[in-house]
Amino acid sequence: MTQQIFQNQAASYCLLDNVSVFLDRRNDKYHYIDREKTEFLNSLRKGSALEGSNQSKTSYLPDDVIFELKKKHLLTTELREGKKLQPVEHPRPRASIYDVYWGKRLYPMTIIRLALTYAVMQRRIMSKTLYQITQQAEILKADTKFRTLQKNDEEIFNTTKRLIDSRYFVYTYKDKCLFDSCLFFHHFITQAIPVNWVFGVNLFPFSAHSWVEYKGLVLNDRLERVAAFTPVYVV
Repeated sequence: MTQQIFQNQAASYCLLDNVSVFLDRRNDKYHYIDREKTEFLNSLRKGSALEGSNQSKTSYLPDDVIFELKKKHLLTTELREGKKLQPVEHPRPRASIYDVYWGKRLYPMTIIRLALTYAVMQRRIMSKTLYQITQQAEILKADTKFRTLQKNDEEIFNTTKRLIDSRYFVYTYKDKCLFDSCLFFHHFITQAIPVNWVFGVNLFPFSAHSWVEYKGLVLNDRLERVAAFTPVYVV
């Protein structure tokens, strides 16, 4: 069977030890794709093209594999629903502000602003799907790309320090990486600082995590922790 196959718009994936892990943001699910099916995906990716009459190459996949991955909403045969099949490639972070020791200080105004943002973010996460949350984040980042501000490490350090010192008065970070990263991302993006919101996975044992970076500098977690995860989606 000859078909042109695309990656679903709401799906992203990464390669880990010759297997694939997909994140289906629309249904908030992770999917493990074994080595054999990953080889099919690699073959498809290297031999297919998305658009243009002069780029009409197609690849062969067994019908059962196509059916399975379409049923899981990872692949599609509809161009309007799809995008180029491509694993996420995001460079490993170089350092983490979180790993630098400093004495805690009190920032009353940051605490107040953080408390207000917390209420908005908590309601948003509770009422929206992961796909809706990340789509809004993508739109917000795209809207600010023409007015982004380039900051040096010291400025980013000081802003991040205020957030980290203040969040303990507003919420607990433990086991809330999605919320914490959402809050950090929006705090910086709304100031036109081009940060990345990274989602990562680890296979052994399987776990997922998210964090925020600025030019490879992790802002809200330790470098040792995030280094254990492979990026599967990046805003």
